[in-house]
Amino acid sequence: MTPLPLDAFLGLPWSDRMRATLRDRASRDDVLALSATGAGGKLTAQVWTELPEEWPPGTSSVYCKHELPQPDDVTKSRTMQAVELVQQGMTVYAAAKQIGVSRSAVFRALATREDKTVCPCCGQIVREGFQLDPEKLKA
Repeated sequence: MTPLPLDAFLGLPWSDRMRATLRDRASRDDVLALSATGAGGKLTAQVWTELPEEWPPGTSSVYCKHELPQPDDVTKSRTMQAVELVQQGMTVYAAAKQIGVSRSAVFRALATREDKTVCPCCGQIVREGFQLDPEKLKA
């Protein structure tokens, strides 16, 4: 399964009518995702108002309005590991040295996060136009 931006998802081999329908569905506020399933050489689409626990068998591509949840074992970049250490009270110099990145990389990452909403689950910056759903945050 491949996550795609909307333009790429609509660029799949849909009929013009289906492409227009999918664009319309994607613009609705209650729709969270679109999925493409290839069965017997024919592409079918499904509209999702809630993200499923598992995508249906044969799902080849997915468009999500929000980033897909990542497994807990995803390794953070070295810079983000250093930022995490700084947030736990370590100095930028000590964190950068321990992780093996430059101090300037850590300072840049911290400056980028300044005055922005950060997701408490994954630590990523919540991009403009997106909102955190308190009901879906990890407990």
